[in-house]
Amino acid sequence: MSYKIETITSRDEMEQLGTKEKFWFYDRNEIKKLFKIGRPGTGEDWAEKVAYELAIFLELPCATYDLAKWGDEQGTVATSFIPEGERLVHGNELLVVIYDESYPEDKKYHLTDYKLDVVLNLIENELTDLGLPSNYESNDVISTPIDLFVGYLIFDCWIANQDRHHENWGIILGENYFCIAPTYDHAAGLGCKVSSEEAGKRLVTKDEKYSVKKFVTRAKSPFYSNEGTQLKTIEVVEILADKYPHTVCYWIDKIEDIAKENIQGILDRVPDTFMCNTSKEFVQQILYENRIRLLEIKREKCHE
Repeated sequence: MSYKIETITSRDEMEQLGTKEKFWFYDRNEIKKLFKIGRPGTGEDWAEKVAYELAIFLELPCATYDLAKWGDEQGTVATSFIPEGERLVHGNELLVVIYDESYPEDKKYHLTDYKLDVVLNLIENELTDLGLPSNYESNDVISTPIDLFVGYLIFDCWIANQDRHHENWGIILGENYFCIAPTYDHAAGLGCKVSSEEAGKRLVTKDEKYSVKKFVTRAKSPFYSNEGTQLKTIEVVEILADKYPHTVCYWIDKIEDIAKENIQGILDRVPDTFMCNTSKEFVQQILYENRIRLLEIKREKCHE
């Protein structure tokens, strides 16, 4: 059975953040949702949906995404995860207030001030009393906000998400508490900007430099090292494995436990009007290759 496609018939205020058209609306049950239009020539809509379904398997708190149409426009709808009377404080706001008031909060990319160590320290040590999402059940390994954030970054590596900039994470601030927000906005992941024609060629090529295995090694994160070099997504995980070996091992184990058939089941449910079979095969191969790389880190750096 294919995933449902929600039909939108009304729109409310425009959403200012981000680079593509989106707007808030209330569905027939008066639930506030955000519709985002997928950019032409990309699979941003199916990438968001597939990433959400994969996050469920990992038991990562994640914004809810469904496929949707508004007139002739295809996209996704996300249910607001911010309770009434509370607000989402993005990472750039936190970095300005806590790290450096001159931090360039309006710049998202190629920002050398956006250092991984600074963000990790902010979440782990500066935001005292920061809690977990109210609906998340902690365990012996995942019991603090930094444990979840590490999971977000490992998830990014697995799905080849290169868009964890300082507006794509944050905290939910209420009157009497604040907690780390669920992971959200994965529309740049899973090779969704690669055309089906290119994906097909990469899947069958005998040129190692053009293979999917080589393709995944190019994924860069927006984070920078203390030395000012931009980190690849796999390099982020390597740094995390040195700092939080048990946490990293936990999340990689979760990825290892997801069967290929489960991933195929997710992809099979995406309607053909959103995602072709070549793209589905390409995504499956991306996840397979990144899984191998993550397991290698586990073997080298994680200790039981």
